[in-house]
Amino acid sequence: MVSHEFTITGTSVAFHRLSRHLRSQGHALTIVPLVGTDGPMKERYIADGLPIEPRLVTTDYDLVIGTTICAAPLAAHIGAHLPMIWLINEAEVGLSLVLKNPAWIAGFHRAAAIVYNMVSQRDVYRSFTYALPQDKLHVMPYGVDIDRETIDPRRVPARQCALRVVQLGTIETRKRPGDLVLAVQACPADYECAVIGKFFGIRPEAQALTEAQPERYRLLCGLGDQAAMDWVASADVFCLASASETQGLAVYEAALLERPLLLTDLPCYEGVFRHGRNCVMVPVGDIEMMAASLAMLAASPNLRTRLGAAARLAALPYSNDRFHADFDRLIADVMRRRRR
Repeated sequence: MVSHEFTITGTSVAFHRLSRHLRSQGHALTIVPLVGTDGPMKERYIADGLPIEPRLVTTDYDLVIGTTICAAPLAAHIGAHLPMIWLINEAEVGLSLVLKNPAWIAGFHRAAAIVYNMVSQRDVYRSFTYALPQDKLHVMPYGVDIDRETIDPRRVPARQCALRVVQLGTIETRKRPGDLVLAVQACPADYECAVIGKFFGIRPEAQALTEAQPERYRLLCGLGDQAAMDWVASADVFCLASASETQGLAVYEAALLERPLLLTDLPCYEGVFRHGRNCVMVPVGDIEMMAASLAMLAASPNLRTRLGAAARLAALPYSNDRFHADFDRLIADVMRRRRR
C-alpha cells in the first residue's frame, strides 16, 4: 500500500482504516510512503505491526494500492509490471498537478483500476479517461463511522461567546478557513470560531484577528482525532469553507454528530447534501453570505436541530463496512482479470 505521506488528513486516516481491514481479510501488507517523512500516521502503522519500506520492489508483491494524485508516476511505471488500484482523492487541485506534469497522464492508462471518491471527479479527469474502458473507473466514497460513546464536548474549553462554529481540515488556502474567520467577524450574532488542523497558512486579515483575539478565533493545530471530534461535537454550527473537495470527510463526521452544516456549494456534495434540506450552502468566497447564514442559524435553534438531524440521515449510508465491502470486490475483480 503506497501512502502519500504520514501526516494526518481525512484521506490518510481512511487509508489506514483500509489497511486494517485488508489485514483482517488475510492480506499481507507493506506500507510505502511517496514522501519519506516521519509523522503520526507512521506511528499507527508501526503499532499495527506493518512493515514500512522506503521504496517499492515490484517483484515482491501481487497488487499495489496507491492513493492521491501524486501516485500518478507510480501508476505509470508500476502498471507495466503489476496491477495497481489507484485511489484519486483530489479534484481541481489534482487536475492542475497533472497539467503541470504531462507524463503523469500515463498513470490513467496503466493503472488496473481508478477509484474516485465521488461522481463529480469523473468530469474533472475526463480528458484523460474518455478513451478508457469505463469498467476501469469506479466511484467509492470513503466510509465514516463515529463512536459517540468516546466523544465528549465537555473536554473542550467552555464557550467565550453565545455560539461556536468549528471548521476541521488542514489550515491552507484550498480550505479557505480565513473566510470563516472573516464571516464570524462580520456576523452580528455572538459567535466564536475554532479552526482545527495542520497549519500551512491563512489569509493575513484572518491571521491578524486570531492574533488579536485568540480566545474568540482559535487556530488549533496538532490535535489528535479524539480531541478534534470533541471540538466538532461542541459546535453549534460546523463549517467547511473550502474552494475544492472530493468528499469532505470532516463534513460526514460532523453530520453523524448531528451538527448543522454550513458548506460551500461544491460538486462533491451533489446527491448527498442539499441546501435547505440538510445543510446551508453559500458560494465559495462569499463572506457576506456566509456571515448572513451564520446569523440565520444563530436566530433559530429549531432550524439548527432540524438541519443537524437531516444531515445525519444523509451521512449514515456512507459507512466503513460499505466502503470495505466494495473495495474487497474490486480487488477480487482486478486479480481475476490479471489471471486471464
